Amino acid sequence: MDWKKLLESTKKNMKRNKFLTISTTLVFATVLVVSSFFISVGIIAQKGIDYYEKRAQVIVFFKRDTREQDILKIKEGLNNPEVIESIEYISQEDALEIYKEDFADNQDLLATVTADSLPPSLEIRAKSVDALLEVIEDINKQKETNSQIDEIMYFKDVVNNLKTISFAIKISSSFLIGGLLVIAFFLIRITIGFNINSHKEEIKVMKLVGGSNKHIRLPYILEGIFYGVAGGAIAATIILVPSQLILFNLMKDAEVAFWLNQLLRDIGLSFIKPINIVFVLAYYIVHILFGVGIGVFSSLSAVRKYLD
Repeated sequence: MDWKKLLESTKKNMKRNKFLTISTTLVFATVLVVSSFFISVGIIAQKGIDYYEKRAQVIVFFKRDTREQDILKIKEGLNNPEVIESIEYISQEDALEIYKEDFADNQDLLATVTADSLPPSLEIRAKSVDALLEVIEDINKQKETNSQIDEIMYFKDVVNNLKTISFAIKISSSFLIGGLLVIAFFLIRITIGFNINSHKEEIKVMKLVGGSNKHIRLPYILEGIFYGVAGGAIAATIILVPSQLILFNLMKDAEVAFWLNQLLRDIGLSFIKPINIVFVLAYYIVHILFGVGIGVFSSLSAVRKYLD
């Protein structure tokens, strides 16, 4: 197979409709930029929600005369590694120390409180909001039969809001990105279909002189690959250059850099750093491969429709 001739044929097809080629590439790049932006926003938002989900907690207060061994037994029963992120026993003495830290500026209030007046408790953090709700349900069932459990405290509205936001982000991102991908698919498909129709006479001649289907079809599939590579590279550049410049300037301030690094580490995105060569290369590769995938799929669809 003469790839040089195939590439020349692809180049000739695209140059003949160069304005359509340029506009398709730019529109496809724009679609990828918007898709990538919302995918990034969705990932960051979901990472943030996951971070706060793991910090949402339920506190189980026990009656003041409950024995430590009884509380530890309940703790052991609740400590399921698949559900629980952490579970901590807070004794009456620990509770007093926490109380002293919280009200250090109110000595009159501190003078009236002793360890015996504070209840022991368990502070439980789950791996997700759904897991936390499971834990709460389990504890509520235990409370019905265990008189030592005095009160169960958790921020119900916060838990429910996190769950609602997480669901909304997943659904809205899926619909939006799905819609944009459909637009990208039809954009390339229509462009290649137009090019095929504008070369109908040449294609007929090629078939008459014994041109194989591969030689006739491959230039249009290569055209789809070109849109994918060019669109993906342009999209990655449009996103990376401004974001890297912003990060670079933010990191100049030591205080902002410390806060930002801590935030990114907490939500599991510590690889996002200014001039991270591995990240930049991976970002370009992912965008180009994604673009090529759409380009090939669209061009195959166009070839089957207009050449079969």
